[in-house]
Amino acid sequence: MFKLELPFPPSVNHYWRHVGSRVLVSSRGRKYRAEVNSLLRRKIIEPLEGDLIVDITLHPPDRRRRDVDNYMKALLDAMQSGGAYLDDSQIVRLTIEKRNPMPKAGAVEVIVQGVPQETSEFGYRTCLRCDMAFASSGPGNRICRRCTRVNERLPANYPIVRGRKLHNGKPMQ
Repeated sequence: MFKLELPFPPSVNHYWRHVGSRVLVSSRGRKYRAEVNSLLRRKIIEPLEGDLIVDITLHPPDRRRRDVDNYMKALLDAMQSGGAYLDDSQIVRLTIEKRNPMPKAGAVEVIVQGVPQETSEFGYRTCLRCDMAFASSGPGNRICRRCTRVNERLPANYPIVRGRKLHNGKPMQ
């Protein structure tokens, strides 16, 4: 487990740049990643292995309206490239909280810890729907039996349309 205080990350709206048909990390994103890398190198943090819980507290630089989810990509990718963990797919629980602003630069407090022993035993995972620990039958099994039964009770013709809105069960044009 370790606790870090990092600079405030760029929004995902400023993290990516489109150059022709390619999508690249912007100069602001590369600069942020370099700052986090140097901070983690100075702290001599060894990469954590196994499932992780990450708690993040955002202290924005000012009182403007901000969506907390717009800052996670830059922050988690920078911590991965800095060596805090091997891959951000190790994160099984992520909590984000926005607090009062810190004038001028802003800051982010991050606590990274392993999953508690009772849920980190071989074969145990955290359900993606209800956040309860359950005995998993393999790496592809990420939903507990109770939540799976709920899914199975849905009618066979239940429309599952991703990315489009439904009106009375039918996709809108």
